[in-house]
Amino acid sequence: MQGLLERAIVRKARGVLRKQRIEHATDRKNADRYQKRTGLVPGAPSTLDPTWWSYHPHFNPRYCIKHARYLSRMIWTKLQASLYAPVPAIQFDVPKPDGSSRQIMAFTIPDAALANVIHSHATTRNLNLFSAYSFAYRPDKSVFDAILHLKLFLSNPISFIIQYDFSKYFDTISHDYLHRILEYSKLFLLSEAERSAIRAFLKHEYCHVRTYQNNVFDVRERGVPQGSSLSLFLSNAAAHELDLALESQNGTFVRFADDVVAITHSYTDALAVADQFRRHCKDAGLRINYDKSPGILLFGGGPERERRQIAIDTDDASLLSTIEHIDYLGHRLVPGGVCLPAKSIKRIKARISGIIYKHLFLHRRGVGGAFDPARIGAGFMDWDLVTCINEIRRYIYGGLREAQLSAFLDNNEKLPFVRGLMAFFPLTTRISELRSLDGWLLNVVSRAQRERMRVLAAFGYTQSVLTKAQLLDGSWYQYPAIFNDVRLPSFVRGWRAARKYYLRYGLSGIDAPSYYSTLTY
Repeated sequence: MQGLLERAIVRKARGVLRKQRIEHATDRKNADRYQKRTGLVPGAPSTLDPTWWSYHPHFNPRYCIKHARYLSRMIWTKLQASLYAPVPAIQFDVPKPDGSSRQIMAFTIPDAALANVIHSHATTRNLNLFSAYSFAYRPDKSVFDAILHLKLFLSNPISFIIQYDFSKYFDTISHDYLHRILEYSKLFLLSEAERSAIRAFLKHEYCHVRTYQNNVFDVRERGVPQGSSLSLFLSNAAAHELDLALESQNGTFVRFADDVVAITHSYTDALAVADQFRRHCKDAGLRINYDKSPGILLFGGGPERERRQIAIDTDDASLLSTIEHIDYLGHRLVPGGVCLPAKSIKRIKARISGIIYKHLFLHRRGVGGAFDPARIGAGFMDWDLVTCINEIRRYIYGGLREAQLSAFLDNNEKLPFVRGLMAFFPLTTRISELRSLDGWLLNVVSRAQRERMRVLAAFGYTQSVLTKAQLLDGSWYQYPAIFNDVRLPSFVRGWRAARKYYLRYGLSGIDAPSYYSTLTY
C-alpha cells in the first residue's frame, strides 16, 4: 500500500505540473495569436505558480515529488493507527449555467493521491456488488450503456416514466446514513485502513480560498467531499440502497450518479417506484426538488402509443401528463429513436459562436481595435477565417480531418477513433436536428464573414464576400504553399461517420462522453 501511495503521489503531482504547463503554454499561444492578428506586442503572460500552492507544502507538486516516499510512509502509518486526517481543503466556487455556483474542494496532493488509490481499489473490489443499473464512475459501463438500456425498455406501447430531482444529493446526504451503509451494514468489501480514510474524508476541514490563510476552518458535517475522487465511489455507495429498492420493483431504471430515470408499464407499479424515492430521501436525509421533478408521466408520441389523461390505481384515479421525450445524459429519447436535446443544441451553438467571435472579431471592434494586414492576402484571402473553420472542424469531428471521414464513408478506411462532439452521435437515429444545425452553421459563418468584411473595411482593407457555395466547397482557398481543407464541416457528415463506425465496429474505439462532458457540449 505504501508503495502504491508513493507512486500515486508522484503521478498526481506530475499531473498538476502538466496542467500548469498547459495553462502557461495556452497563455503564450493566446499572446502569440494576439500579436499575429493585431500586429501589436502583447504583455508577457504570467509564469507564476498559483498563490494557493504556498498555503501548505502539500499543495506544491514539486515538494510532493521530492518528498513522496516520506509522505506516503507518514500517511500509511497514520492510517494503520486510525490517526489520519486530510490537510484542510481549499474551497473554490465554480460558476454554473444558471448563475449559481458549485463548491469544489481542492485537497492537497498526498490526500488526493490517497483518495485516488482508495477509489480505484474499492470500486474494482466491489464492482460485482454494485447494481447492474448503476452506470456512473465505473470502468465497465458508460453513458452509451445507460442510453441503450433506456431505449430498449421504452419500446413498450405503455411506458410510465418516473423522475425525481434530488436537491443537492451529494452535498446533503447524511453522514450517519453513509456510516451505516459503509461500516455497520457491511454491504461493501473495504479494509480497515480504507474505512478509516473514508471516515476522515467525510469530516474533513476546509476553508474558502480567500480566507484560507487565516487558519480558521469549517468541518464538513453532511455530504461527500466534492473535488476528491473518493466521492465517486461514495456516490455509488450512497445510492446503493436506492438501487436495490428499485431493482425489487416491476419495471427497470437507470442511475447515473444522482440522475435516475425509472420505467414501468403500469401506473400501479409507477406509484410503488415513486414511493421508493421518498423512502430513500427519508432514510438518507435528502429532499426532493419538486420544482424540477416531473414525477410520474406517460411516455407518448406516436399513434401506436397509448394516450390517456387519467390513470387508475385500484380505487384511486389521478390526472396524468404525457411526456414526448426524455432528455438524459446529452441525448434525447423519443418514441422510436434517439436525437440531440434542445439544451445540447443550444450549447453547441454557443460554443461555435464563441469560436467565430474569437477568431474573426476579438481585438478588432471598438476603441483600440487593431488588425495585422499580413492576415489577408492572395490565395488564402483571410487567414483568421481559415483558423476559425479549422477549430470548428476540430470541435465537431473530435480531431478527425475531412479526408478521414470521406475515406471511411466512401472507401471503408477505418477511422482511428471517434471522440469529442462526434461521440454523442453514434446512438442518434433521427438527424433532423443535425440537418438544421448544418443550415444554421452555414448561415452564421456566412453572416460572420460578411460582417468581418465590414470590420476590415473600417481598417482600410477590402476583401470579397464569400458565397455560401464557396464556404461549403472551400474553393475560395487557393494557397498551395500551405495545404488547408477549408470546406465547412458538417454535423450530418460527422453523424454518418460515427453511426457507420458504431454499426460496423460497435462501441469499441468510441470515446464515450463523460458525465461532465454531457453538461458542457
